[in-house]
Amino acid sequence: MRFALLFLLALVLTACPAPKARVVGDTPGAEGGDYAPAIKSEGMWKTLASRPSTQHIARSEVVKVIVDKSDDTVYFLESKKWPVHFFFAVKFLDKPNHPIPDQAVFNSTQYKSPDRRFILGTVTRYLDADRWVFDLFAGDTLTLEATAQAFKKIKDRVFFGQALAYRPVPPAHERDIEKAKSLMPVVTTDEIFGKTRYQPLELGEAFGYLRIFPKGAPFDPKTLRPFDIVVLGDQPEDIPVVSGVITDKLQAPLGHINVLCHNRRTPNMALRDASESDEVKALSGKLVRLNVAAQFYEIGPATQEQAEASWARKRPAKGFRPERDDRMVGMPLLRELDRKDVAIVGAKTAQLAFAAKLLPPGTTPRAFALPFWAYVRFLRENGIEAKLLALLDDPTFKRDPEIRTKRLEEIRNDMMRATVPQDLLNILTARIKEVLPPGKVRFRSSTNAEDLPGFNGAGLYRSTRVKPDDPNDVIRGLREVWASTWLSAAFEEREYYRIEHKSVGMAVLVQESIDDDVANGVAITANPFSQGNPGYLINVQVSGGSVTGAKGDEIPEQILYYTYDTGRGFERLSRSSLAKGGVVMEDEVVEELQKHLTAIHVAFTGDSFGARGKAVDVEFLVRKSTPKIIILQARPFDVTWVGDRRWLDQDGKPIDP
Repeated sequence: MRFALLFLLALVLTACPAPKARVVGDTPGAEGGDYAPAIKSEGMWKTLASRPSTQHIARSEVVKVIVDKSDDTVYFLESKKWPVHFFFAVKFLDKPNHPIPDQAVFNSTQYKSPDRRFILGTVTRYLDADRWVFDLFAGDTLTLEATAQAFKKIKDRVFFGQALAYRPVPPAHERDIEKAKSLMPVVTTDEIFGKTRYQPLELGEAFGYLRIFPKGAPFDPKTLRPFDIVVLGDQPEDIPVVSGVITDKLQAPLGHINVLCHNRRTPNMALRDASESDEVKALSGKLVRLNVAAQFYEIGPATQEQAEASWARKRPAKGFRPERDDRMVGMPLLRELDRKDVAIVGAKTAQLAFAAKLLPPGTTPRAFALPFWAYVRFLRENGIEAKLLALLDDPTFKRDPEIRTKRLEEIRNDMMRATVPQDLLNILTARIKEVLPPGKVRFRSSTNAEDLPGFNGAGLYRSTRVKPDDPNDVIRGLREVWASTWLSAAFEEREYYRIEHKSVGMAVLVQESIDDDVANGVAITANPFSQGNPGYLINVQVSGGSVTGAKGDEIPEQILYYTYDTGRGFERLSRSSLAKGGVVMEDEVVEELQKHLTAIHVAFTGDSFGARGKAVDVEFLVRKSTPKIIILQARPFDVTWVGDRRWLDQDGKPIDP
């Protein structure tokens, strides 16, 4: 049984009359009231509004609103005190002839039933967009006609009524937006999102030397250090370990930069034109403190003592030695592998094999593994293993980053010239013909030092597409994937996390190439904005664009799918900048994906509710043919909620699930 239900069933509703809610302004001090029947001034708005960190768009103020159809009353809640409609209703609106049920029943009736007593909405002020907006929960089934009636009641009771607009959040309202426009003023999510100036991605505090790389300026990631805070006019696909990141343009929330920042706990934000900001440029080259918060940011001078204490806390105190099994085990199919086989075929392959067993046939690509034994044999027979071991023990190599970069490049060059054993090549090409359909195949990197709890390593290694009928292209593909083990960025990332390099191995996931895809995407099976509102965050982009490597203003379609037992539904947080106003994933495809995400999440984490912070990062394709969804990757992903993003009870106190 879900934790929320267990908690809410513990609420005992007595037969005593409900206490009377206090009207804001009737008691001394703004904090003394519970609601207002109208908002007639800026001061009243400020009294009622909260700035919750659970908002998807920063710099926003929120007032929860209840329209009680039983007596035609409107309640604008003091939303710092009453952030959840139910808790206000259960305390103040229980009547003998209209009792308030437990929350599960309340949600199923008040968001789904046409005979509901309440209309539950939110009025939001988006400061960057300078818009006042009324909206409903994504899973609400209220008709547009009833929504328009509620909108008019609210509009007539607020001082900004002429500026108020409805934002269609329920998918049915989004689809019928022209009808919505005929009934009331409408503003779309994209209009609001497009005017966002500040985008917090990874919250937290950072100390470092501020380095600014304006748009078009030379950018060499090898010059970055773990104690730098970087301001980027252009967005690179990957970035080494730094202390903090600020980009001039909005980011894809599940792109490689932010996923890397998340797993490193590196504060990360976007601030439009930050590299040209006088505030930022005045601090260039100086030691600064950066605070990335859900609704605001702070940047200013810092002391050396503060910085050194922060740097010491962030680097892992202990590393680990990846397990590697070099036994000759052939080239097993996905169905012959399991999650426990990371030491043989790497985490990417082992975890995809595990996911494949959970999902309907055809939902993952046809594939097999070329395990670590092939990589180790290649190194040994070409004399590269001995050279690597000597290099890793060399004090100068350990001490000097420039020498490390040069020596690692020499190792990679050696690998790109080395001989792939002919018998290995023959076996591999025969296995491809036996297992995979004709056409191009993909060689995907799969190490024992990525996709692991506590170390994601997203984007560190390389994958490539090969022509299986061309032996030279197969050899090239193997060399490229194997050599990427020793890319400078991959080495430095492992070094920062104190991972034992000598034990790292590279397997190859050999899979069919999916060529009829129309979109690519990434999802995490948790709601990063709110622990108490379980859901999946989905980012998807049309083919030709990228989610993981999106740059600049290439914004993906963002979907937040809520997974409440009694309130499933989803909302689009943004539309794709490449979809010409359309949607990338139709509603039925979203539903198909969420079924796969649920199966993966429960099997990987054992947490059906999704409140413990254990989640899964899932990469997928949307294709023309059936099945529409192809799962490419599944790996552990930890979510940490802070402040009021944590699961809170009706008194605002954190709940430990």
